[in-house]
Amino acid sequence: MTLPRMILLLPFAFALVACNKDQPSGIPDAPASAAAPQQPAATTPATPPQQAPVAAVGAPPPPVQGDIPPYEKTGFPDCDDYVEAYRQCLNSRLSPDARKEMARELHASVRAIVGNIARGVDAQRVARQCQRARGLARTKLGSLGCTL
Repeated sequence: MTLPRMILLLPFAFALVACNKDQPSGIPDAPASAAAPQQPAATTPATPPQQAPVAAVGAPPPPVQGDIPPYEKTGFPDCDDYVEAYRQCLNSRLSPDARKEMARELHASVRAIVGNIARGVDAQRVARQCQRARGLARTKLGSLGCTL
């Protein structure tokens, strides 16, 4: 891995390690639709399709006594595909104890994505975040035999 790439991925890795479910996210608990100001109806190709509201940002991670349950759709295909592939990999390849630890990392990633969507981050930037997260997970989960 080249040095510039490592420098770009380092903040994301620190964010995953530093975040946990016990820390406040700093994002209000209001739904994304109530928090976002009304904008003109101009649509661009980067605008995500309108979907049902995303999971609440402050929601606790799903219980991991069995399989990890599916997350709600975000409306961003890159993000939804990444989260679902990651979840299915963990459910199919890991024991419940190992799955519990990895589920925390997946939840932290989902929490970051949903937080950016709730804050109104540019749609292209959110999509790039999901593509980078998929790349990091691909490396990590490759040892389990999963392809993301």
